[in-house]
Amino acid sequence: MDGPVGPIAVDVFGEPTADGTVVLVHPINTAALVWDPVAELLDRPVVALDLRGHGRSPMTGPFAIEGGWLDDVVAVLDGLGLNSAHLAGGSLGGTISLAAAALHPERVRSVACFGSTLGVGVPTEAIEAMVTELETKGTVRYFADLGPQVVGAASRDDRFVLASLAAAVGARDTAVIAGILRGAFSADIRHLGLSGIKVPVLAATGTEDPTCPPEMTAEIASVTGGTAVELPGLGHLPMLEQPQRVVELLLQNITQSEAAA
Repeated sequence: MDGPVGPIAVDVFGEPTADGTVVLVHPINTAALVWDPVAELLDRPVVALDLRGHGRSPMTGPFAIEGGWLDDVVAVLDGLGLNSAHLAGGSLGGTISLAAAALHPERVRSVACFGSTLGVGVPTEAIEAMVTELETKGTVRYFADLGPQVVGAASRDDRFVLASLAAAVGARDTAVIAGILRGAFSADIRHLGLSGIKVPVLAATGTEDPTCPPEMTAEIASVTGGTAVELPGLGHLPMLEQPQRVVELLLQNITQSEAAA
């Protein structure tokens, strides 16, 4: 799939339709494959992409929402002939999906966010501390230590969840990951006029999510007029921790969109 900085990798499940395909956008420093359990349960055409700097897509910046990752999503819509789609994103992917609904309203039929935020508000010093830790530990150890910290207690010893996360992280250069950390944790989309989003917005988060806790989800719902949902016992990766529940929420949001059409 042609993209602004090179070929964008996509996984396609079923036959995409011009209107109504579900497009899945992964969390920071993962890849499309974290959505596999959800895609396999959804009885709809699904497309999952690797954003730039992730998975099989180019390791080329800029690593930012506007002028970066959002352009990758739009390029996938264009490349597959999707006039409009239902967007679902985890963490950073949800933030990108909201930005798409604000800036490209004609292309988005609904938005579902899982463990997302309008802006984390992490100070520059804290972001640089993350980068220093990454550079000190190296990619493998950094994410091996991080994985159990970001999921809910019930998933901290789940081999499937941790193996899927490790596979999604991949063997990327630390400089690329450092750029992604800086771009993602400094991102803020509150200026995009999100109150003007007209499609259904679902904002769900795990009660044990340490990165984007329920109050961030509540803000998304409040600003967009959407629905906030808490997921008891889950952490930052509900698409791996409890995919069936994610599918149920996705379908509810899609049904609401299609009923209003």
